[in-house]
Amino acid sequence: MINVTPQTGPDELLAVLDARILDAVEDTLSNDEDSTDAEVGQYLMDLGLSEMQAKRALCYRTLYSLNLWVGDCTPIRSSTRLRYDGESGQFVIA
Repeated sequence: MINVTPQTGPDELLAVLDARILDAVEDTLSNDEDSTDAEVGQYLMDLGLSEMQAKRALCYRTLYSLNLWVGDCTPIRSSTRLRYDGESGQFVIA
């Protein structure tokens, strides 16, 4: 995986995507654990992302795969991030 620290959202390059495409991007980042970064990157470009956008999205892959995010309070969409804390059973500001 790419070891680049993602920006504090909203991500100017990705947050401008159509909501349905951004939903698909975040779903892929959250749930595709089997594909390589190259495969995910190609899938994202097939969705309509530019190569630069796909590479940026991959920077968030670990963050999305390790946390559950609430609504639009995600690393890409917002500067306010809410994630589920399994220990407390609560959503917390990340």
